[in-house]
Amino acid sequence: MEDHPKIVRRMILSVLALLLGLAPTACSSSSSRFKPSGNPLLDVRNPELLERDRVAAAEKAWAEVESGVRVRERTREAFKSLAWSNSTEERVRATLIRLLMSDTSEEGAADSLNMARLMLPTERSPEIVRLLAETGVERGWAELTPALVRSYARSSPNVPDAARSERAAIERLNPNMTVEEAVYGVFLRPSRWVSGEQQGAVLRAEDRTRDDAWALLSRLDTSGRVRARLIGESVPPETEPGSAADVEMLRAALRDFGAIPRTGSELAWLRRLTRNDDADLRARNAAWWAESTAAVGGLDADQRRGFELRHAEPVRWAAAHRPEWITKDRGALIDELSARLDRRPRQTRDAERGQRRRSERLEDRAEQMSWGDVLTVLVADDALAQSGVRDGLIEQVGLDRRDESTEYGGILESADADQFRVVLFRPRARDRTGDDRFVASGDMIRFSDRALAHYHLQVQKPRMSRLAGPSDGDLLYAADSGRNCLVFTSVASDQLNVDIYMPHGVIIDLGMMPIP
Repeated sequence: MEDHPKIVRRMILSVLALLLGLAPTACSSSSSRFKPSGNPLLDVRNPELLERDRVAAAEKAWAEVESGVRVRERTREAFKSLAWSNSTEERVRATLIRLLMSDTSEEGAADSLNMARLMLPTERSPEIVRLLAETGVERGWAELTPALVRSYARSSPNVPDAARSERAAIERLNPNMTVEEAVYGVFLRPSRWVSGEQQGAVLRAEDRTRDDAWALLSRLDTSGRVRARLIGESVPPETEPGSAADVEMLRAALRDFGAIPRTGSELAWLRRLTRNDDADLRARNAAWWAESTAAVGGLDADQRRGFELRHAEPVRWAAAHRPEWITKDRGALIDELSARLDRRPRQTRDAERGQRRRSERLEDRAEQMSWGDVLTVLVADDALAQSGVRDGLIEQVGLDRRDESTEYGGILESADADQFRVVLFRPRARDRTGDDRFVASGDMIRFSDRALAHYHLQVQKPRMSRLAGPSDGDLLYAADSGRNCLVFTSVASDQLNVDIYMPHGVIIDLGMMPIP
């Protein structure tokens, strides 16, 4: 009789041999379940196939179209459905789009142009954007310029503006003008490339196209000199009515405030101030514009340097209620603000992973601040010291803590005499994505045109010191909206930390606010 250990070893070896013998069969069986069927249109649709097999199927299906074996229109529709789907692998999508764009038939070329126009404004794949842009150049599709502009308007953190494929295509398709002039041409005539039967649908997107064109032009023209020159020129007779009205509006902002919007959101803000559909708001805005223009008109050149639309309200309010500030230069205002802040305890937000710690101290940020920025912080600080504002915030903190579906926020605006008030705008149901995020509603945006600042609360827990201050998303919101913003963070059961932040990334910690 064999020793027990020998029997055990033999059993283990037998089991291993059995497993190793079965393994190749199992793998072979697994891979054999997903083999091409031989029908290329079925195979290209099959997500279980290997990527290379789907690519080969697409090539074969299109070869059959070109040889007359397969129906062109039906194949195009199948390809387009897959190309538009985010679930399709990028290499398969790129192959499908390349084949569609290669169609030289009259109907196919027209359909490809329309597809490129619709796809470019939202396409995130640099490879596919490049493919569409290069096809547009090869075909001489100058009508693709607005879609290329909208694609180019999206910032790419990995590709410099000068190296973007959209830029190269815009230059090639518009050889007799600079890129800035071509983009401004899209701003003036956003729907010039639309055929008659499509015009109704695209006209609804005209403002969005104008906004994207203006945002891109601002990014290319950081000094503002090119934009000032372009809007100062005569408006071509073929300019669309909405664009002509925008040019007049931009001229008024430059003339009255020395300010010119940078983003599409700021452009929309300026439209509401000057062309609001609500008669009551239009009258209020007109009165505000007149008061603001008079106040800004009293500033000297140094005070107006770096002036933006968000500075108009603090200047208007200060001229009426703190006129001594209007007579001071930037250095004197910094001294006054510094004297206030030096006495206060502050709480800095911890650096998030992969980021450097951001300073929120006035002494570190002052060089980045214009006269209008410093005045804005002083006005905001005065507003936050008012009992009505503090009482309103304390009430809203309670409401926020009882609602775990969202953060709360709203606008800080002037009220009667020299007083301010905080107006809460609860997020809509569809925007309640969690207790750690605030989404500004459309109503909040529309009713904040004369506001001093937007704000939101971070108060879901009594102690959130690590998060005191704006997040990256908050800073992006300020940059896109062009607004002064405030964030109130609970750092103790009876204290809020207050930070003001601005579109250019400056953050100033205003210290602690008691909440009994």
